[in-house]
Amino acid sequence: MKPFVLALTFCASSLVSTVAFACAKPAAKPEIPDAATVVTAQMVKANNDVKAYVKAVQDYVGCAGLSRAEEKKEMDELQKFAEDFNQVVRAYKARSAG
Repeated sequence: MKPFVLALTFCASSLVSTVAFACAKPAAKPEIPDAATVVTAQMVKANNDVKAYVKAVQDYVGCAGLSRAEEKKEMDELQKFAEDFNQVVRAYKARSAG
């Protein structure tokens, strides 16, 4: 019986640590490149990084159990970050078209 309890305790602690890790706030925002000097490969990488970051923040907000005020703050910051990146995308596209 003791090995069963020990195994059950281990599995439960692993599950708790996995859930806690899944709800960790993303460490840092990806860097947004300079619209005046960015090249295509940098834009592709930045786009992928931004998409991954946005998804990670959305996942975090969905599972972290934040208050409505904290959730709104996180989503407002995310929206500002996404808009800053979109401005770079628009400037890059305008520069590339001309």
